[in-house]
Amino acid sequence: MTIHFGDSTSIDSGGSLGKILQTASVFKGNRFTTNSESWTDISGLSISLTPSATSSKILIMCSMGAAGTRINNGDYGNGIRVLRDIGGGGYTNANKLNGAQESNRDRITFKGHGWSYNSDHMPGGVGFTGVDDPNTTSAVTYKVQIQCQSSSYAFFLNGNTTDGDNSSIAQARSMSSLIAMEVAG
Repeated sequence: MTIHFGDSTSIDSGGSLGKILQTASVFKGNRFTTNSESWTDISGLSISLTPSATSSKILIMCSMGAAGTRINNGDYGNGIRVLRDIGGGGYTNANKLNGAQESNRDRITFKGHGWSYNSDHMPGGVGFTGVDDPNTTSAVTYKVQIQCQSSSYAFFLNGNTTDGDNSSIAQARSMSSLIAMEVAG
């Protein structure tokens, strides 16, 4: 059986196409916050692997525990993007993980919104999945960045705004992860 995607990519269950060749993962359990209106690395959400063939695809999966911007009316959100560095040449947009280049618009992977019920109640996690084709056998590093729409409304990950130290579920810590899988192309 062969499964075809929208482009020339396919998964051949009888051959080597589509096989997972290697995986890498990182986990972030501590709280992270920023109110920067400039792109900022989310510390601990960076991962590297070295593809075994230029035809390989890289499947990226990111799961973020309690994540959001502290405002309760859906306004003043945030942007999340993935950048890649091939062989130490510097970070650039991961083309198939971020939106298309169009005029002066930022290219992002995911757009969040303000959704805190109050300063103690950040909602559940968010995540994204995408496939990149770096076309290299050099080491590839992916990192996740965040940008706040307004510095007045900070972004919080894995914990809420008040960061209280008690047993309330509102104060609980959550886990975020970044997983990269090399898929035979």
